Amino acid sequence: MKRAISFAVFLIAASLKISAQEVVQNNVKPIENALSQVTKLQPVSFNYDKAWAEKLKLSAKPQFGFVGAEAKAAVPEITVAVAKDYATGKNASRSATITRVDYESLVPLLVGSIKEQQQQIEELKREIKALRAQRSK
Repeated sequence: MKRAISFAVFLIAASLKISAQEVVQNNVKPIENALSQVTKLQPVSFNYDKAWAEKLKLSAKPQFGFVGAEAKAAVPEITVAVAKDYATGKNASRSATITRVDYESLVPLLVGSIKEQQQQIEELKREIKALRAQRSK
């Protein structure tokens, strides 16, 4: 018994020394034209059809988001097709596909578009400053 406890303590101590290995990201490049991609998206409020919501165990409450098919047409990289099974009878089921926006994938596009807008704002500020300087001469 004493030997088993010592071994368990050794395993716990050894496991605490294990560090996480970072996964290497390849082909890293900045996102270009994020603003033009984001402006293609049309935010909407919606709710799923009550019958489908019950079948697929989705919320029937009003939600904010994007129409999946429209988002896929605009920016396919941020969408994912999810298959949801539903019962159609005793021991029988079917599958329905829902196109959803992966909001975590959308965040880098939003940050990129904010940065692009900020560059535009800074350029406009410089232009206004130059025009004011010309006018005051």
